[in-house]
Amino acid sequence: MKIELNKNKVHKRGGKLNTQIDQKQGISRIFYILADLYKYPDLDIWEDITCNRLLNEIKEHATRLHIPDSLIEITDLPIELKQMQEIYVESIGGTAVPIESIYKQWTTDRTCNLPFAKSKGYLLGDSALHIRFILEEFDIEIPKEYKNKPDHLAILLELLGYFIENAEAAFTSQFLVDHFDWLDEFAARLEALPGNQFYLQVTRLLQQILHSLKSNYRF
Repeated sequence: MKIELNKNKVHKRGGKLNTQIDQKQGISRIFYILADLYKYPDLDIWEDITCNRLLNEIKEHATRLHIPDSLIEITDLPIELKQMQEIYVESIGGTAVPIESIYKQWTTDRTCNLPFAKSKGYLLGDSALHIRFILEEFDIEIPKEYKNKPDHLAILLELLGYFIENAEAAFTSQFLVDHFDWLDEFAARLEALPGNQFYLQVTRLLQQILHSLKSNYRF
């Protein structure tokens, strides 16, 4: 998914407005990059990772969040595309899927009588329905492979990047609160897996950046 930015916004060059726009664009770019890392790896992503372009770009834009020297390093890089794809399948493509609904009570609706209503581990829970509502409100299309998991982390991160640039501050802040409070449990699942720790390191980096965003950034 690549969200099309609001064509009606006019960005004037110069002055404080220009600084704010550039800051928002840079921070949004961080989340677009991270979103790509949670999708099934293709050759383009692999080449960008092996030459460190993506990770260096994250560091460059992270200076806007005042954490230039303390970013968690991604050191456990796969040695080839095939290995990265295998790691994906064995971790976030299987045992530790990055889908919000899985980590939360399926619904808080007290009138729901389904036997799994208060259980975790199911798709299309309250969080997914909320994301579907947001997608409809903003007239945003997502790829068909995400239709039954609209609260996949790749989608959430692209939406966050879009909202930082285009939505009201209060909306973006609430989106952060509502849809990223499950990452500790997700990271714990990744940590419990044997073998390569690439996706755990990416997730720890994401958590660090989100913490700094909440603490230092003014929408």
